[in-house]
Amino acid sequence: MNLFINKAIGHGNSGVEHAQFYRASCFRKLNVPFKIVLTDLLPELHVHMQEWHLSENEVISLYDYFLSEDPNNYLEHGQRVLNDYSEDIISDFTQTQRYITRQSTGEFQEQIIKNKKYSESRKLWIVDDDRIVLSNGVHNISWHYESIGSLGTEMVSIHLNNFMGNNYFFATFSELLLFFYRQLQNHFHSNCYFLDRGVENEEVLFELKRQDYDLKIVEIVHAAHLVEYQGVHPLWNNYYQYMFDHLESVDMIITATKLQRDDIRKQIPNLNALQKSHIVAIPVGGVPFVSKARHWSGKAARFVTASRLHPEKHIDQIILAIKQLRDKGLNPTLAIYGAGAEESNLKQLIIENHLQRFVTMAGLSQTMVKDLGKYDAFVSASYSEGFGLTYIEAIANALPCASYNNLYGAQELIKDQFNGCLADFVRSDQAVNQNINKLANAMQQVFDNYDKLSKGAQHIAKEYKLQTITQKWGGLLEELS
Repeated sequence: MNLFINKAIGHGNSGVEHAQFYRASCFRKLNVPFKIVLTDLLPELHVHMQEWHLSENEVISLYDYFLSEDPNNYLEHGQRVLNDYSEDIISDFTQTQRYITRQSTGEFQEQIIKNKKYSESRKLWIVDDDRIVLSNGVHNISWHYESIGSLGTEMVSIHLNNFMGNNYFFATFSELLLFFYRQLQNHFHSNCYFLDRGVENEEVLFELKRQDYDLKIVEIVHAAHLVEYQGVHPLWNNYYQYMFDHLESVDMIITATKLQRDDIRKQIPNLNALQKSHIVAIPVGGVPFVSKARHWSGKAARFVTASRLHPEKHIDQIILAIKQLRDKGLNPTLAIYGAGAEESNLKQLIIENHLQRFVTMAGLSQTMVKDLGKYDAFVSASYSEGFGLTYIEAIANALPCASYNNLYGAQELIKDQFNGCLADFVRSDQAVNQNINKLANAMQQVFDNYDKLSKGAQHIAKEYKLQTITQKWGGLLEELS
């Protein structure tokens, strides 16, 4: 079985989840079996699966599995009984939530008991989850949370009762996770794990491999892997440190771009030719169609951006670039698609700069490829992109792109003055205004050379057809078998 390893999916997702969705579509076309494995507690999971068009037999949730009436049947066919999500909250006389009960969208019910403690150092009351009980009839799993200082809390004293007729105790979540993956190993055969997210998942699977379980590990690199050099020694991104420390247990490393593949090959000393061949590039997404090249009407320049609304995406800088262009007498507009923690701050920035008529918050879209076609050009202000699925979705619509010249997505997908315009930037708070000036200039250049850049986007899109990417996955699976 091919298992895509992640922690969660939700209403809004990152590029990691969307990469899994694209990979799933390729595996379906190849008629190759797969399961997306999720290890977080997700009481609304099955609603989100429907939103993202995932079938019940394509997902394994750790908690749905342990609380299933028939765990082996669940592994094969998924959740058979679905419920509406509901929640009931009991608060104390200070209106502090102390006891919460939930009906999950699967079969289990959740009880959350909270504690309330006064922090002398912070001079405030802190309310945290203390004990969790999940139950489905006679099946239940429960645990406490223990503080680990600045790192937050961790699950301890985990009791799993009446799982296939037996009761179990696990001191930590890692022990529970190890037991979970052993069950997957016992049920499925010739397993190949595609590690997308979760160092805790990674550590457990590497441990199983050291114990001579029959499995293969494919590491998926979704983000920039190198932070900096300390002398001659590379300092890796924390998400990939464990991988680089245990390369002997990795069967394949997949990057989204050739640039990143080549960098990793150069940065790991003492690789032989065979080992280098096991670091491969497969785009995490592709284009389902290639639009005809566009002609700009010469009226409003309709920009669009789409991403999680988080600080690292620097969408505030795009808004300020729009302001700068309008102050110069140009007529750009901007639609911002996505959801996230920065939404209220971005709305306030739009109001402060009197841009309500020109910058709109378009919300979360389930049909982003189609929606992008309503605009003239795509813009991104991210300082780092492992690939940038929205770049390729924009290119599919023959939209020229304006972006910071980031590793690795922009440098791979946007050829400066061919299908878009790249802006240099400096990673410093003191350089933000300078960066915005350069981004605004790149955005203006897109419309100075619009028709030519749209033709370039059409040309680039042909290199990323989903059919081609599906064939690459087919070739990789043959090599792994």
